[in-house]
Amino acid sequence: MRKLPLSVVTLLLACGAPAPRPPTPRNAPASASASASASASASASASASASALASASAPAADPEPAPTSAPTSAPARRPGAYANLDPADDYIVGPPDPYTDCETELVAAGVKFKPAALAVHVAGRGKSKIMCGAPQVVTYLRGPGKIAYSAPPLLTCAMALALASFERILQKEATETLGSPVARIEQLGTYNCREMAAYPGWVSEHSYANAIDIGSFVLANGKTVEVLRDFDVGDAPPAKPAASFLRAVSRRANDEDVFSHVLTPFFDAHHKNHFHLDLARFRADGTRPQPVSID
Repeated sequence: MRKLPLSVVTLLLACGAPAPRPPTPRNAPASASASASASASASASASASASALASASAPAADPEPAPTSAPTSAPARRPGAYANLDPADDYIVGPPDPYTDCETELVAAGVKFKPAALAVHVAGRGKSKIMCGAPQVVTYLRGPGKIAYSAPPLLTCAMALALASFERILQKEATETLGSPVARIEQLGTYNCREMAAYPGWVSEHSYANAIDIGSFVLANGKTVEVLRDFDVGDAPPAKPAASFLRAVSRRANDEDVFSHVLTPFFDAHHKNHFHLDLARFRADGTRPQPVSID
């Protein structure tokens, strides 16, 4: 099977276009799958030889009923994690489902918010019609990290929970790495009902207010950390504290399953000046160098 660059697969999936499905489940190492397959083949061969010898002298037994497989379910979610971990719905395109008891969880998480409305509707004409809006939306006023925003983010309720979780990561890393907590986030947008400019007909999570773009972080000591200026796309550990902070918070947000997508300048040139965070139904890691070859 042809292997596409991660950025291409991500865009295909995000916008509803079909893309090749991986031959193994998400997060399953290919080497483990091959090893298991080889072992199973050898074991089956030996078992077949023994069965052939036994069947020559033993009467045939009634066939046993085939075992029934247990229904699969999404993996258990860790505290503070809101990424979609269920591969069964990767190809569903549309607004996210409501999150059960979300507003109760927001209160418990220390989030101040206002319920909002963003009607689900179809926009555009002809082949350019796309679905936008979401059934469960809030205006995020203040989170547990006590961080101000350049504009109050309008988000799906689940994204508001994820943003609160991200604030805790931000404050821990900022205090340890930069010696000052984050006081303000410059956000570049959440809801925008539109097609992607470079890919007509493809829909972004921004169409559902299920994403936020962040351009910079202003610290309590007055200094600013900018994605465009301070992000280090080298393979080695960053030498500058601001770059170390950006790499740490983006990778923790991905590796701890806070968001489904964490896209950084590592991902592509479209994200050279901001982090894109969302809760898409599928996963992609945009916090590390991306493969560029097609085998």
